[in-house]
Amino acid sequence: MSPVRKLAALPFDVRPGEVAHNLALALAGLADAAAQQAQLLVLPEKWTTSFLPSYAEAMLEESERALATMDAAAREAGLTVIGSAPAGRGPRGKPYNQVHFLGAAGMHRPYAKRVLFSPTGEGRQVARGEVLPPVLPTPLGAVCAVVCYDLRFPELTREAFYQPADLLAVPAQWPHPRTAVWELLCRARACENQQWLLSCNRAGTAGLDGKHLMDFPGTALLVDPDGEIAARRDDGGLLVAEMDLDRSAACRKRVPCLRDLKLAGLVPSHVDSTGSAQESGAGDR
Repeated sequence: MSPVRKLAALPFDVRPGEVAHNLALALAGLADAAAQQAQLLVLPEKWTTSFLPSYAEAMLEESERALATMDAAAREAGLTVIGSAPAGRGPRGKPYNQVHFLGAAGMHRPYAKRVLFSPTGEGRQVARGEVLPPVLPTPLGAVCAVVCYDLRFPELTREAFYQPADLLAVPAQWPHPRTAVWELLCRARACENQQWLLSCNRAGTAGLDGKHLMDFPGTALLVDPDGEIAARRDDGGLLVAEMDLDRSAACRKRVPCLRDLKLAGLVPSHVDSTGSAQESGAGDR
């Protein structure tokens, strides 16, 4: 199989509570991505509902139906779709901000957003996740997904480095004026973990706390394993771009970070000798 993979991201304007509208835009993006032979599509954080002050059962049920529709469409198109949506019920009846893998990779709910954004009171809207994000196999390769604010916490992406993942996917709603920070963190996470990163940061204007409006950039970024931006789109439209897994392997061989981390005694005990590409090569001097 060729080491080059084509992937896509659709940073559209997610309307709060308008599930049918949001689903229609996401399905159109899926059809466009499939027509351009992408293997994976990343959607924004909470793409079915956006952020709401609370989530009635009827809203969660409508969101679940939207996910089922997207799953069926993605299976038919042969794509994997990654995003997040409110789902389940945690402490005090609040849903989780839950990552989903749909379509060609199967339907999986591997992770719920672990670090909630306190300035907008996200913890009043959703429950906190309790596990680290795992790496899942997909037809495109091994993929790990985190959500938006998770980018600020490298502890959450380190398992993706140890295994390693081929791609870190990041559904996001990261507003102005902090978008420069988001871009910096996307590049940092890709570079430190020596893997490709695809982040999808919604367009439009919305109030994450139900009151104060925030503007969003509508930007999708593909970052390479050296932390350089390989492709981007800033108008809320579909980004389609290619990642080359040979570049990941070459990066890990050129600078064997995992090997050197082990020699320094800083790798957790559960990490074995996998990732041989990371442990070979002369590295920088």
